[in-house]
Amino acid sequence: MRRSHIAFSVVLALLAFATLAADHARAAVLYAATAAGATGQLYTLNPATGAMLQNIGLLNDVTGTNYPISGLAFHPTTGVLYGSTGNNPAATAARLVTINPATGLVTVVGSFNAGPTNSSGTPATMGDLAFDSAGNLFGVGTIGGPQLYSINIATAQATVIGGTGLTSTTGGGLAISPGGVIYGTPTASRYGTYDGITGAFTNITNPDKPAGGGAYGALAFDGTMLYGMNVGSGSPPPTNLVTIDPTTGAVTNLGSSLPSLDAIAFGPIPEPATWTLLLAPAAFAALRRRR
Repeated sequence: MRRSHIAFSVVLALLAFATLAADHARAAVLYAATAAGATGQLYTLNPATGAMLQNIGLLNDVTGTNYPISGLAFHPTTGVLYGSTGNNPAATAARLVTINPATGLVTVVGSFNAGPTNSSGTPATMGDLAFDSAGNLFGVGTIGGPQLYSINIATAQATVIGGTGLTSTTGGGLAISPGGVIYGTPTASRYGTYDGITGAFTNITNPDKPAGGGAYGALAFDGTMLYGMNVGSGSPPPTNLVTIDPTTGAVTNLGSSLPSLDAIAFGPIPEPATWTLLLAPAAFAALRRRR
């Protein structure tokens, strides 16, 4: 009788953990990073309001060098967080990095070597990053027009896929839907889709900008919901977190966020079944100890 009671308690505990895990999975973690002329800093945000939840820390490497981040993306299978560094300062510009989401520690993968440079000789970086479901990484170039690039995550080499016909990047947000559609905000007045084969851009609309102008520096999907970060005009630039209807480009403002944010990404959450499997050995070990 005693053992049956303990076993029943263990089952209840596992069910409670699975329920908590399911609730956790519905509340994916929204990470955000600063660039836009600011020091690189990593945060988590409330996806319902845009308010800061946690200041994780400076985006520094082991030597203390800081990296402003213009794009964030989690690998869909490994869970590794990748970032693209901003064009300023030049010493850390145009690089692919990995980031520890718990501490903000940056590790450089390499330079994009994207080709075009600005008048100061600084090469193009990626305005934003996005993975498809197969783990292929894409980015939008910041110099020479908002062209779509494929990026080798082992070497950081960026290869242009094709021309958009656009000559300058303002914003450069990028996100890929679960169905594989590539959405982008290549300029302040454009929201639309990229062709993953040719790189051609098809405009849908001029999206609303609740931050008071500026452009969309970052896009990210949380499941089927598309989020955007409107980086406004000013010093430091104000930002607003929004949701965007993928089909029409209609914008719903969620709220103002931290200044100078230029990158967002939703962190992967373990499935409830995974949490149960992880917790089961410990629970049954406790059961054996009670016998």
